[in-house]
Amino acid sequence: PALIAALATDAAYVGALGSRRSHAARRERLSTEGVTDANIDRIDAPVGIDIGAIGPSEIALSIAAAMIGAFHARG
Repeated sequence: PALIAALATDAAYVGALGSRRSHAARRERLSTEGVTDANIDRIDAPVGIDIGAIGPSEIALSIAAAMIGAFHARG
């Protein structure tokens, strides 16, 4: 799966769409597939910065902002 492949890299930002409930299920599934807790903790979910986004374009903007923040925080 793409998420496991992304976590195997040193990517500054890894995010996943979905609710907090779906992320809890995702965490369990990834754990059973051998992904470490440290790597699972790298996932930003729900993805993006909470700006009260409405619609796809605003969601995309919130994700882009989170990616830029992660990139700059990394140094």
